[in-house]
Amino acid sequence: MIATFFIEMALVIYTLFIRRLNTSTKISVVLLLCLATFQLAEYGVCESYGNSSIVAKLGFISITLLPSLGLHLVLSIGKRNYKPLVIGAYLASIAWIMMFAFGNIMSGSVCEGNYVIFNIAEPYEGLYYLYYNFLLLLAMGLAISLAQKKRNPNKNIRLALHSLVFGYLAFIIPSIVFTLINDYKGNDSPLPSVMCGFAIILALTIALRTVPLTSEKRIK
Repeated sequence: MIATFFIEMALVIYTLFIRRLNTSTKISVVLLLCLATFQLAEYGVCESYGNSSIVAKLGFISITLLPSLGLHLVLSIGKRNYKPLVIGAYLASIAWIMMFAFGNIMSGSVCEGNYVIFNIAEPYEGLYYLYYNFLLLLAMGLAISLAQKKRNPNKNIRLALHSLVFGYLAFIIPSIVFTLINDYKGNDSPLPSVMCGFAIILALTIALRTVPLTSEKRIK
């Protein structure tokens, strides 16, 4: 967890120092920071730093923004100004953040060494994953659609969108396989922890592939 945190923070620093900050790059940096924050929060839960409930909530708040940021990034790269869609996604994220921050929908978290198990009260758990998966699938669908040659003749844009789809699939597919073979039942879910563990692949893809295709170097 802490190693993943340092890798993701290194990607943030690398991006800030090497690349010019356009809209896509700024969104990418915030996305990487959110991933890193979740890893640090997991480490805090496992090492019992501070109030574990507050630390777990901080982690969930950070990853709750990820689907909206991903959707915004796709539309920014694809140069599509779908403001109502982006605003709606962020409003949904803010609503969940408020519930995690000030509500009692998260009842606890347990460190299992390789990942953290979070307990979210029903019916919120199912609704949360519905929100999360809907925006993830929407972002991937839009990325594939916008990458079509007829709609986006710019080669770099197509490649950047394809790289995002690859990054998404690289953590979604292993996470699904993992959760299908584990024996956790009820509200005890390792899924967020597992997904963010595999999301290091998404972070590397964004920093080393997507961003270079969509922004110039600061020093050529």
